[in-house]
Amino acid sequence: MIIIFSGPSGVGKSTIINELINHKDLYFSVSHTTREKRHNEENGVDYFFINEDEFNNLINNDFFIEYEKYGTDFYGTGMDQLSTSNPITVLDVEVNGATKLLNENKSFIGIFIDIENEELIKRLKERGHDEEFINKRMNLANEQRSKINEFDFIVKNVDINTTVKEIIDIICNLEES
Repeated sequence: MIIIFSGPSGVGKSTIINELINHKDLYFSVSHTTREKRHNEENGVDYFFINEDEFNNLINNDFFIEYEKYGTDFYGTGMDQLSTSNPITVLDVEVNGATKLLNENKSFIGIFIDIENEELIKRLKERGHDEEFINKRMNLANEQRSKINEFDFIVKNVDINTTVKEIIDIICNLEES
């Protein structure tokens, strides 16, 4: 089973996925990105951090099952991340890439994570972003929300524990069916 988590930047996808891994036997697919590594991230664990030339080389070698430019940076999921013996693989994919994968692979499950705008603005400010950046991200978030109906499940991240429990219930129901 392949589960794709998506939603606007800052809604808590990484935190949710990390919590899920603590509660369920899941394999997390590590994406490639050209963005700068944050202080709390580890190469090969959170992302594979590469430069744009390396990313373009991987594109030219048909390495990615999906890739997108998000803001000024590229993000992509390598095919090698889908070959795992674990029964459940979790992907964290930008909305355009997620909808592309969901449309091409009807067996993939899409979960759209969202939060209220006020909370999203607060989180983006906590990351140290300026008003111009936040306004661009909020416009992008609204654009991404227009694709919400292309996902199998929509989960509002109001409280991390409640959100994780709701997603575990979704996964358990999927495993039973």
